[in-house]
Amino acid sequence: MSYSDTPLGPGAEFTGASEHLRVDAETGMREFLTIQTSFHVERWDEEQTAWTLRHVQKDFGAPPWHDIPPRQFAYYGVKPYLVTHDENCNLVCIAGMVALLGSIAGTSITNKFSATQGRIGVGTSATAAAYANTTLTGDTGAASTTSYFKLVSGAPTIQTAASPATLTFVSIFGTAVANFVWAEFGTDNGNADSVSNATTGGIFFNHGVSAQGTKAAGQTWTATETISFGFPSGAGTVT
Repeated sequence: MSYSDTPLGPGAEFTGASEHLRVDAETGMREFLTIQTSFHVERWDEEQTAWTLRHVQKDFGAPPWHDIPPRQFAYYGVKPYLVTHDENCNLVCIAGMVALLGSIAGTSITNKFSATQGRIGVGTSATAAAYANTTLTGDTGAASTTSYFKLVSGAPTIQTAASPATLTFVSIFGTAVANFVWAEFGTDNGNADSVSNATTGGIFFNHGVSAQGTKAAGQTWTATETISFGFPSGAGTVT
């Protein structure tokens, strides 16, 4: 505020006043789509697997090479000896993004993921996943002993009724496969079991690093991969 009391005439007085108020506000509003993956592994040891397989063969006539799903272990009351769950341990690779965005505004992939087109792969490398990856780091080719891609046990499950939307894959790794250290995982749309993505082809959708320990011969491990698509809420949670 400023003022003056200089006389302008007999008995006259001039008073002046001014006020300034300035408010600057700047807000940035950005919304990010989050893609997060949980990797869930249930394990049954050699004795549990052999016992359950004998009963499944007796009761249902299953072949000796039958991969036992979790529901059959549960039917006989056989609980996994260990269950692990790793959150937010994955990224969608460039081929996966091409597949996702192409289905919206571009060219859709020829072989969509289904009960006969889709595999979860596991490998031994703990090297950080990268956007440009086209297969597991442990995948050394047709004779690889450090990677294995297992066909899904059923069609991928899509959930869009609530947020976040999810896409879930499940593969059962039986007694004779993937018997090594599980340090990484990924998904492609190959159509048959194989030690390598390179030998059978397939879009390598995602890649993650997750230390799961060592699978031994005779054991059954079931891997469940759930990919969530959502937006962070004001509280910081994904909705």
